[in-house]
Amino acid sequence: MESSRAGNRMRRLATGMLIAMLGVLVLANVFLSVHPLVGYLRAFAEAAVVGAMADWFAVTALFRQPLGLPIPHTAIVPRNKDRIGEALGRFVELNFASPEVVSSKLAGADMSGKLARWLSDPQRTEAIAAHVTRLIPQLLDSVDDRDVRRFVSGGLAHGAQRIDLGPLLGEVVAMLTAERRHQVLLDKLLREADEYITANEPRIRARVRESTAWLWQRLAMDEKVADGVVAVLREAFAEIGRDPSHPLRLRLDQAIEKLASELATSPEYREEIVMHTRKLLDHPALRTYAAGVWRDIRDNLREDALSEDSVLKSWLREMIEAATQALLRNDGLRGRLNNWLHEVVVEVVQSHQHDVGVLIADTVRGWDTETVTARVERQVGEDLQYIRINGTLIGGLVGLAIYAVSRAFG
Repeated sequence: MESSRAGNRMRRLATGMLIAMLGVLVLANVFLSVHPLVGYLRAFAEAAVVGAMADWFAVTALFRQPLGLPIPHTAIVPRNKDRIGEALGRFVELNFASPEVVSSKLAGADMSGKLARWLSDPQRTEAIAAHVTRLIPQLLDSVDDRDVRRFVSGGLAHGAQRIDLGPLLGEVVAMLTAERRHQVLLDKLLREADEYITANEPRIRARVRESTAWLWQRLAMDEKVADGVVAVLREAFAEIGRDPSHPLRLRLDQAIEKLASELATSPEYREEIVMHTRKLLDHPALRTYAAGVWRDIRDNLREDALSEDSVLKSWLREMIEAATQALLRNDGLRGRLNNWLHEVVVEVVQSHQHDVGVLIADTVRGWDTETVTARVERQVGEDLQYIRINGTLIGGLVGLAIYAVSRAFG
C-alpha cells in the first residue's frame, strides 16, 4: 500500500510538471516579443514538454497502450507476461537458487550455534514445549483406532514375517546363557523346589499313603516310604546344587547350546517359528489387546498434555535445554551439525533448483494480465515516475542549451 501511494504521488507530480511546462510554453509564445530572455524560457519549456511527453509514452507503453491506440511494441508487460515469468524464473534459478551460491552463503555460517543461542532463552524454550504439547491431542485424534488394528494385523504381521527370527532367537538364547547365567536360574529353581517340598510335605505324604498297598499301611510302612521319598528328593536337589559338574547341569548346557544352534540353522525350527508367529499375530486377542493398549496410551497422553503440570511438557523442555547446552558447550558437535546442515541445504537446493524457476514461471503464468501489470507497476511505479520528472528537466535543459548555442552562433 505504501509503494502504491508513493507511486501515485510521484505520478501526480510528473503530470503536474508536464502541465506546468505546457502552460509556460503557451505564455512564452504569447509574450515572446516582450523581452529576448522569453525566447530562452520558451526553448526550455518546449524541450521540457517534448522530453516529458516522450518519457510518458515510454513509461506508459510498458504497461498499456498509450491513449488506447494500437501502437506496435506497446503494453510490453501484458503482452509478454509468460515470457517475463520464464525469464524471471531462469534468473532466480541460475543466480539465487544455485548450489554454488547457497554453498558460498552458508560457508562458515554457525547455523546450529545461532539456533542454540536462540533456544537458550527460557521463554522460547517454554513456548516451544507448550506448543508441541498442545499439538499432541490433535495428532492423537487424527489417528483412527481402525488404522492401529490394521497396522497390527497387517503391517506388523507382514514385517515380522519378513524377519528371520530363528537366528535372532538363537542369539537371544546364547546371550541369556552367557557366563552360565542359566545355571544361576537352575540354582534358584532348586531352592524353590526344596522350599516347595517343605511347604507341601503333608500333601506329599498323603499322596504316598494313597499310592501304598493296604498291607503296607497296616504295617505302618507308608510313613517310612514317604520319609524316603522326601529325603531322596531333597538330597537329589541338594546334590545338583552342590556339584557344578553334575550330569544334569552338563545336560542342560548341552541342550541349551543345541537349541541356540538349531534355532539359527535348522529349517524345521524356522518353519515352526514362522508358523507360530503368524498364528500369534493373526490371533484376534492380540489385535484387541493392541487396540486396548493404544487407547490407554492415547488417553494418558491426552490427559497429560491438557494438564497444567504436564510431565510431557516438562520432559520436552528439559530435552530442548539439554540439547541447547550441549551445542553451546561442544564446538566439535556444533561444527559437525553445521557441516551436516550445509550438505542437506545444498543437496535440497540442487535437487529443487529447476523447480524454483518452474514455480516462478508457473505462478506468473497463472496470474491474469491485469494482476501482473498492477503488481509490476506498483513495485517500480515510483521509479518510473522519476524517469518522467528527469525527462522533463533534462529535456528542458538540453533545449535551453541548443537554443543558447544557436543564438550565440546564429
